[in-house]
Amino acid sequence: MRKHEWAGLIPAGFAFVVVMCAASALTFPESAARVAVMVVGVGVFGLCAGRYPAALAAGAMAWFFTTGFLVNTKGLLTFGSDDLTRLAGFAVVAAAGCACGRAYHALCFHGRSARRARADDHRAAIPPVRIPGSHQEHPV
Repeated sequence: MRKHEWAGLIPAGFAFVVVMCAASALTFPESAARVAVMVVGVGVFGLCAGRYPAALAAGAMAWFFTTGFLVNTKGLLTFGSDDLTRLAGFAVVAAAGCACGRAYHALCFHGRSARRARADDHRAAIPPVRIPGSHQEHPV
């Protein structure tokens, strides 16, 4: 595994958040529904990304866009108790989505490797056949 293979996910997360912000702003008139759409979007991105730094960066960017454009419609960032609660919510949902994605991929990999190991055990159980007059062994 390369050291920074998740680095390309941060710009992808930014683009995803911008699209989600625009879609929720155009679809829902009330801010509570807009926030809910952004929270679900961050969870889905964390699930698909599977990397905590990228998921948390997307959560932070989603908080910036949600606070500045969906809750405070003038592009103004505020740091009230509601805003900080929303920031914590975005971080928790991003980390939870990422954890679920990593668990899902681990289970899929474990199942794939277990099937491969059973197939290898089955092949190893068949003894090689020595062909008379040949110095090589050939598997059946």
